[in-house]
Amino acid sequence: MAERESVQLERGYLLHQRPYRNTSQIIDCLTLDHGLTVLVARGSKRSKVAQSAVLQPFLPLRLSWVRRGELGRLTHVEIEQREGELSGEQLLGGFYMNELLLRLLAKGDGNVEVFSCYSEALTKLMIRANTSAVLRVFELHLLEALGYGLNLKHDADTGNPIRSERRYVFEPERGARVEKDSDDGADSYWGRELISLREMRLENVDCLRAARRLLSRALRIYLGERPLKTSLVLRDIVDQGVDI
Repeated sequence: MAERESVQLERGYLLHQRPYRNTSQIIDCLTLDHGLTVLVARGSKRSKVAQSAVLQPFLPLRLSWVRRGELGRLTHVEIEQREGELSGEQLLGGFYMNELLLRLLAKGDGNVEVFSCYSEALTKLMIRANTSAVLRVFELHLLEALGYGLNLKHDADTGNPIRSERRYVFEPERGARVEKDSDDGADSYWGRELISLREMRLENVDCLRAARRLLSRALRIYLGERPLKTSLVLRDIVDQGVDI
């Protein structure tokens, strides 16, 4: 028989919710010490239940649950504090981060660095920082936290520091190497664009666009061929001239 787990007032965020039976929901949560956690919130679809107002994305929560087996049962939830609200492109950016976490995280694998970079990104979105820059830094930190960090410091072939005035071909699982004449049509970047991403200085439009292209390619390795739903919406918005 599986050992019974009881967790009290764990810090967390709700990432996704879906109906379960008539009045309940299954909720996917990012938690500080237990990582991606799936719980049943019994009766949470009833409009008069206080849980329904609290179980919303992007709110910093305190969650309590009991579990024996894979699916736990939510026993208590409260808001830790209200920091603000997301709207417009920041809201869409928040849903993109949630979907990215749901696709990349293993259930029950606690990762303080993942929790921290998500929390920091939400705070920046709530003060209406540049959405595209916030998402690129989040993607970069998320890859690092999951052990897939990108080599943006040295030439993968020679070990020499990346130079701003040179052009490089970037291979996500190796890093950057100097572009050669035979690399016609390869995915290449100016060294200054790689340095800008490494130092998280993404004020320049060209550097920001290069970062989006590079990180999208790197993430595709771990996401597989099935695209993120929110990523497709973001791409439509970009096509309309808004850089996200």
